[in-house]
Amino acid sequence: MATKVLLPKFGQTVETSEITQWLVTEGDAIKKGAILCEIATDKSSLEVESPYDGTLLRILLPPGKTVPVGCVMAVIGASGEALADAFLAECLATQVGAPSAAPAESPAPRAPKAAAPAPAPRPAAPAPRPAPAAPAPVAAVAAPAGRVFVSPRARKLAAAQEVPLALLRGSGENGRVCEADVQGYLAACAPTTPAARTAAYQKGLDLRGLTGSGPGGQITVGDLAKGKPAAAGAPAAKAFSLGELTTLSARLEKPSPMRRAIAANMVASAAAIPAFQVEVTVDAAALIARREMAKAAGEKISYGDLIAKATALAIRKHPDFAATWTDQGIQYRDRVDIGFAVAVPGGLVVPVVRDCDQVSVAEIAASSVALVEKARAGRLGPDDYTGGVFTLSNLGGFPVDRFVAIVPPGQSGILAIGRIRDEVVVRGGGFFAAKLMSLTLSADHRHIDGAAGAAFMKDLKEILENAQVLA
Repeated sequence: MATKVLLPKFGQTVETSEITQWLVTEGDAIKKGAILCEIATDKSSLEVESPYDGTLLRILLPPGKTVPVGCVMAVIGASGEALADAFLAECLATQVGAPSAAPAESPAPRAPKAAAPAPAPRPAAPAPRPAPAAPAPVAAVAAPAGRVFVSPRARKLAAAQEVPLALLRGSGENGRVCEADVQGYLAACAPTTPAARTAAYQKGLDLRGLTGSGPGGQITVGDLAKGKPAAAGAPAAKAFSLGELTTLSARLEKPSPMRRAIAANMVASAAAIPAFQVEVTVDAAALIARREMAKAAGEKISYGDLIAKATALAIRKHPDFAATWTDQGIQYRDRVDIGFAVAVPGGLVVPVVRDCDQVSVAEIAASSVALVEKARAGRLGPDDYTGGVFTLSNLGGFPVDRFVAIVPPGQSGILAIGRIRDEVVVRGGGFFAAKLMSLTLSADHRHIDGAAGAAFMKDLKEILENAQVLA
């Protein structure tokens, strides 16, 4: 019996999704739990598993088409099972908000087929009716020009094998980089020592075509230093190079669901949240010492993990930052869940680390690493990015001293973290070299006043300048 496969809803706030790639074709035998397709939501890219065993009879939703969650995207049934026109029209009608092919199909089956049920044996009637079968060819509709996708599996394999994605040319639909493209790159490379592979990955060097001087012909770090050719356009050079400039093209590009969601959130924040900013400069000496102490003990923690712990403790002292403004009133939270802004291909996501005030810095580090990996592999689930009360945005890895971030809707504020920089400071009438870091708070002025923001930043500065208290 034919069974409808619905476009799943990933999270309470997700209303629409877009299929980016079908991994199966019509007529394939499907096992329950097999991966049918990959979809893009406003938060991440996710794989959709089959809820049934059977044969994929019809694909109704082509890639690149944004539709409401819960609509029928495919039909699974018995091999060779025929699908009635009325059944297909009913399935297509669920794709509300998509290009209105469904309404056009509905009248077609009804008008000519008023008498069709009786002469059902007549093959001539079904023949003029390839109209409902249009979804199958439509499944090959191309995504907007200029968009390049990387499948979650390809991204995961490339990260594990240290393959620079910028070197790959995708063989999938619309130039999508697939797992097979990463495997092909690896097969084309000579045996490489782990140190050489890591160095090539960090510099964006193309290992294809290189010959190694190591044992068994392995490529070594020394071979990379001989000036072996890198792939054209690889982001290996540290200095600015005119060769890295790209050719501009005038075009109109359809934004991804993630980019549309980011745009909507930014507009909502700018329109509804009257934010104010407060900046402090932190002496980062104690922060650096605390991180070095952790490294000596074998713990892998980042400055962001330490700042998250310090921020959570400051929020415990200033409960207004554990609250959000709503139409019903100020909603106070009893948990300090902090979001980490993470840049991913095509946009930005904010996974949330729970109870940062209660757990240790090492636990924050473990959670943040796992969430960042999931974010970059496109595997974040709804529980991973909802419920945050405050967000950290860290550009310290770039030559950025300070910046201003926009308050995420539904949160009290956001902390913009600049790089740790060398400066000369005056202390006790003398000049001294110091490691300084600028932190800029953006807070919701509807329920947090400027004085409260200044007091919050004062305490946060004190905690960071006594980072030994961060356990």
